[in-house]
Amino acid sequence: MRVLFVVWPMAAHLYPIVPLARAFQAAGHETRVASHPALLDEITGAGLTAVSVGTPDTMPPLSEVGDYVLPEEERNRLAKAFDVTGADEHAWFMFSYFALAGTRIFHSPGGAPGGAIPGTDHLVDIAQAWGPDLVLWDMWPAAAVAARVTGAAHARYLWGPDYCGWARQRYRKLGGAEGTGHQEPLAEAVTEAARRHGVTVDDELLLGQVTLDPTPPVLRLATPAPAVSMRRLPYTGADAVPDWLHARPGRPRVAVTLGMSGREYATDGALVAKLLKMVDGLDIEVVATFNDVQLAGQRVPDNVRALDYVPFNQLLPTCSAVVHHGGSGTVMAAVAHRVPQLIVEKGLESATYAPYVMRHGAGLTFDHERQSAEVMRDRLLRLLHEPSFRTGAQALHAEWLTMPSPREVVPVLEELTRHHRLRV
Repeated sequence: MRVLFVVWPMAAHLYPIVPLARAFQAAGHETRVASHPALLDEITGAGLTAVSVGTPDTMPPLSEVGDYVLPEEERNRLAKAFDVTGADEHAWFMFSYFALAGTRIFHSPGGAPGGAIPGTDHLVDIAQAWGPDLVLWDMWPAAAVAARVTGAAHARYLWGPDYCGWARQRYRKLGGAEGTGHQEPLAEAVTEAARRHGVTVDDELLLGQVTLDPTPPVLRLATPAPAVSMRRLPYTGADAVPDWLHARPGRPRVAVTLGMSGREYATDGALVAKLLKMVDGLDIEVVATFNDVQLAGQRVPDNVRALDYVPFNQLLPTCSAVVHHGGSGTVMAAVAHRVPQLIVEKGLESATYAPYVMRHGAGLTFDHERQSAEVMRDRLLRLLHEPSFRTGAQALHAEWLTMPSPREVVPVLEELTRHHRLRV
């Protein structure tokens, strides 16, 4: 069968689906990956067939995504209507600020002539031309619109907790959140694009016929979406293995990163400086994946190898610890390679993942705003010298192995597609 992936245009959204796309190929299916022109090189670099959704002239530039964030006054009004309290504030922030803006940018007419909505119209054209049997998508419900127009089955895949499903569930639980003045925000973001193609907005359109969820079950949010667990394999890019990675390190090797997304949108110079000071003078080898902007004005210690990028599936198997921002991709890559973790307490995703790592005894956190570099250094040394953290990392790894691999999920999606064909 033909399988079309539709990927929100960031590498952090592409990488989680690469193993699944390869699993479909290994099972004999055709695959293509559609996205904004800005992501095409990353897609082909992963060895996958890329399809451009429009052109740089017709698609909104990613630099404008901030323009699609709801005004703060509107977000605050909705938070009251959704009865957001302390326990819900993180999920609400991730939905209302990031996920919703990421959805709105490709479902809004903007300044397009004739009411065109490029992020939807181009996808419908692509699906009509190629005729996929199954469409897999994330944060881009226009892919579900295209699937309905062409009669394809469709499923959503996640890269972290299901903030969109959580918001949908929250809205329904409160009886439609009377007093918001309009429909649920996710549905509102998609309604005009769906109506343009004669498609009704409902749970299935917004959340998929099923949802592929790589999040450990204990971390999942309550949603109305039927979930299929899928182990997140740590694909982090393809590159030649550098010579220095071939030999076993002569002293403990520590990876330091602030993530791929963070380096594009937030380069915290104070945090970078604190991390470099933390490792300065230690008898360890540090590999820091910082780019030129993050390193501007910084003094790099002699024991630090600063690189713009190195695939973590190459680096982490050689590491004794990883220091990072708490993002889902880095956490699960460390879990896959059984590496103890030192996590920034105030990272966007660390509120979800850091407690999970700590409950298993696989890591520690630090607050660079309140704690000195010496306190942070002591925590890193504990990870390196106390065997319990390696034991905790082994436990996390064993739990991760209980989730189905992408290869095991392919038959589930084949059955979804067969069942859908019988319905239509």
